[in-house]
Amino acid sequence: MAQPRKHRKALIWAAAKLFRRHGYAGTGLMEILQESGAPRGSLYYYFPGGKEEIAAAAVEAAGDMVSQTLEKLADETDTAAAFLARYVEMLAGWMAASKFKDGCPIATTLLETTPASARLTSAGQQVFDRWRSIIADVLRREGWTPAEAQPLADHIMATVEGALLMARIQQDVQPIENAGKNLTRLAARH
Repeated sequence: MAQPRKHRKALIWAAAKLFRRHGYAGTGLMEILQESGAPRGSLYYYFPGGKEEIAAAAVEAAGDMVSQTLEKLADETDTAAAFLARYVEMLAGWMAASKFKDGCPIATTLLETTPASARLTSAGQQVFDRWRSIIADVLRREGWTPAEAQPLADHIMATVEGALLMARIQQDVQPIENAGKNLTRLAARH
């Protein structure tokens, strides 16, 4: 029984990678199968809803991976500024390591599919809500009020997402590093 679960996970992560790099519209189901190494019948066995269903699973899985990273950094750092500095440093490293082919693991998919797909819109909302909550918790533990922490968490997420896009376009981590410097200064002001 372990083998079928392996194929499901392989399909999800192959879809996440391909959607991130080539977009939802630019990725076919056969490409997902080929990238995953899973047998042909496994795609519709695990995802009878087809491309939209596997995309929702990919958004959820990639979102969970980022959430786990954010939670780990929150546990390992004492201040919001240190949390942000470490996170941005990781993002810059990942972007450079991918030769600027990667970015946010869910943004490309969501930009192409929302709000037209209620399923993907919901998956994206849940992921972004979780990320926002983790960041707001880091800010609140440092004394930011809930009324301050929530909008600042939104600002941090928007800044990071924009910096990832700029870095990918410019083929340079400088936008990520600049965003990190500004965000850590902002967080340290409290």
